[in-house]
Amino acid sequence: MKLRRRKRIGMSPIIATMFLIVVVLISSVILGTFVFGLMGSYIPPPEVTVANPTCSASGNATSCQLTLNNEGGHSTATSGSCSLGSSTGQDSIVGGGTIPAGGSLTGVTCVSHDVAIASGSRIQGSLSLTDGEIVIFFGVLS
Repeated sequence: MKLRRRKRIGMSPIIATMFLIVVVLISSVILGTFVFGLMGSYIPPPEVTVANPTCSASGNATSCQLTLNNEGGHSTATSGSCSLGSSTGQDSIVGGGTIPAGGSLTGVTCVSHDVAIASGSRIQGSLSLTDGEIVIFFGVLS
């Protein structure tokens, strides 16, 4: 009687050894970064939004009252620069300040002295923060 040899189907021992070495090296690098503190804790950057802007006009002056909400993990502040509509850069911020992490800042007003906009018009504005972020908001002129 003739013995039949079965074909071995599987991974080569050399490839299996290399695979195990790679897995061990990768897992040791990941574990080492946590143990030795090479990976810092992640704190989300400031994420500022504008809640319910209220815009009004008086003569050639247009202003928008803003409430700024910071949903990020760092505090930030207004930089003193804002823009309303198609103004030419004579805009200013009244009542700006620091927006705490997870908090809000109320009473911020962006004022433009060179934009005459009709009542009921939709107005777009932007506000610069000290971290370089620009917050864009939309309001309706009342």
